[in-house]
Amino acid sequence: MAAEKDYLALAKTRAHTTKNRKSYRRFMVYARNKKGKTKLGLTPGRDNVLTIDPEAGTDLMKNFDAFVWPMTQWADMQEAYGALRTGKLSPNHIKQGESSTPFSWVSVDGLTRMNHMALTFVRLVQEEKDLDRQPGFIQQRDYGKSGDLMKQMILNFCSLKMNVYFTSQEKMISDGNSYDDDEDAEDAAAYYVPDLPNAVRGMINSQAEVIGRLYVVRVEGKGGIEVKQRRLQIGLHEKYDTGFRSDFSLPDMIKRPTLPGLVALIETGE
Repeated sequence: MAAEKDYLALAKTRAHTTKNRKSYRRFMVYARNKKGKTKLGLTPGRDNVLTIDPEAGTDLMKNFDAFVWPMTQWADMQEAYGALRTGKLSPNHIKQGESSTPFSWVSVDGLTRMNHMALTFVRLVQEEKDLDRQPGFIQQRDYGKSGDLMKQMILNFCSLKMNVYFTSQEKMISDGNSYDDDEDAEDAAAYYVPDLPNAVRGMINSQAEVIGRLYVVRVEGKGGIEVKQRRLQIGLHEKYDTGFRSDFSLPDMIKRPTLPGLVALIETGE
């Protein structure tokens, strides 16, 4: 007969207080196209960030020369996760002679596109299993299977001992319906959310400490010249799917956001 576990001894080794535990940040930012999501992901510094890029969003960022892991199919996601899980992946592994300090951030830049890749992967697997299935036709059950893949991927990356920055496209919903264009919902009460299936969106929202909407406004700069300014909405809003988890009272909106600045804000309130 197996001896009963000493659960009190287990508690001493596994339970802890939050104050003394080493933790890492999980951020989710969504926006329309060309609003600066990718650039925000690079603000911790070139040698500190690996960008997982399924949308070729870094192709024209030649001057910054960012470290990028291109993603063209769903299997690429598991390979990138496996390399990061070692805790040893550094710029030197990608470009010899660069820093050997492991990356402290990963930018998972494009959950919307990754969701499409997961759906394609599931469809192809099912077509191989069922020879009578119509090629290229997505069945309803495929959505559930691809959603499970996405949720597990999110949990995998959130388990890494490093900071994680997720991005997605934006979509408009109203009365349970989604819209790809403002004109389609012109007369509807609009609500803006990450462009992801409901179950996947629920998973990423539960894991992220900050859910932010990035947008651009025009403001008056030096000499009265109009310039563009990026802003990040993080406070609760009736029109946007946003929010944060922090011990401090934070502003609803941040001007010219950076990821290091956002970390400092939620950890110290400053």
